[in-house]
Amino acid sequence: MNGAKKALMVAFALLILSCYACEGGSPPAPDSGTTTTTAAGGSSDPSKVLIGSFNLQVFGVTKAGKPQVMAILAQIIRHFDLIAVQEIRDAGGTSVIDLKNAVNSTGVSYDYEIGPRLGRTSSKEQYAFFYNTATIEATSGAYTFDEGSTDTFEREPFIAHFKAKNGDFTFTLVDIHTKPEDATAEITFLPNVLSEARTHTAEADVICLGDFNADGSYFNETSYSSIFPSSTFDWLISNSQDTTQASSSNTYDRIVTYLASNEDFDGAAGVYRYDQVLSLGSTTADQVSDHYPVYAEFWVGKDTD
Repeated sequence: MNGAKKALMVAFALLILSCYACEGGSPPAPDSGTTTTTAAGGSSDPSKVLIGSFNLQVFGVTKAGKPQVMAILAQIIRHFDLIAVQEIRDAGGTSVIDLKNAVNSTGVSYDYEIGPRLGRTSSKEQYAFFYNTATIEATSGAYTFDEGSTDTFEREPFIAHFKAKNGDFTFTLVDIHTKPEDATAEITFLPNVLSEARTHTAEADVICLGDFNADGSYFNETSYSSIFPSSTFDWLISNSQDTTQASSSNTYDRIVTYLASNEDFDGAAGVYRYDQVLSLGSTTADQVSDHYPVYAEFWVGKDTD
C-alpha cells in the first residue's frame, strides 16, 4: 500500500471515530484526568505542557496497517504536547513514519526522537518521543543509557532533553520499558540512570516515565519508596491507579520526578482513559493497546533551576 493511500485511509478512519458508540459506548466522556486539550494538540492552557507515556503494545507493520487503529493512536498522541512511547517493533522502520503521518494528518506538526532497536533476543524494541513542534523543542542529542558491562537492562533507557517553547521550562526525559521478569532489578537501578541523565544533560529536572511493570507479580509496589525515597523523588502515578485494560488492576506504567520539578509540576497526573474519552467498545480498545497512557502536567514559566 503506497503512502498516499495509507493517508487517505487514516483520514477516513478519523471521520468514523464518532461512530464507535455503535459498539455499545455512550457519548464521548470527559478526560478522566483534570486536563483539557486543543485541536492543535497538547494542553489547552498555553502556560502548561502535558507530558505522557504510552506502551503501544507490539507496534509494527501489522498494527500500522489498520487505519482505524492508527487514527485512534494519532488522536491519543495529539492529546499530549509530548509523549514517550514504548514497544515499537519494526525492523524496517516504516511504522513510526506512518504513525507520524497519521498524527499530522489534521494539520498539526509533530516530530519524534527515536532510539535504536534494543533487546537481548531477536525480539527487538525501540523507544520514541513524539512532540508537538509548536510547543516543544528538542534541544540536544538524544542518547541511549550506557550501562557498560553490567547488563542490568533488557532495553537500556532512552534519554532526551527538551524545552517548552512558551516558557523557560527545560527538562530531560528517561523512557523505560522493563523486562517483566527483571522489573525489580531494573527499577532498582533506575535512580542511577536518572543521576547520570542529570549530569549528561546538565539538567535538574529529570523525569523518568514508561512501562515499569511496577506491580503484580513483577514488582512489590510498596517497596518503591526505598528505591525512590521521598526526600529526593516524587512518584506521580499512585499505586491505586490502573494503567492497563486487563480485568485485574495493575499500575505498571509510572512517572517519577526529582523534587526539583515540584516548582514546575501543576499537581495534575493520572491515567488517560482513551476508551472512555473516545467511546470505544472493548473490541476496538483492545486493538489499540493493552495499556492506558499516564500523564503529568507542568507549568512552562516557573522553572528556576
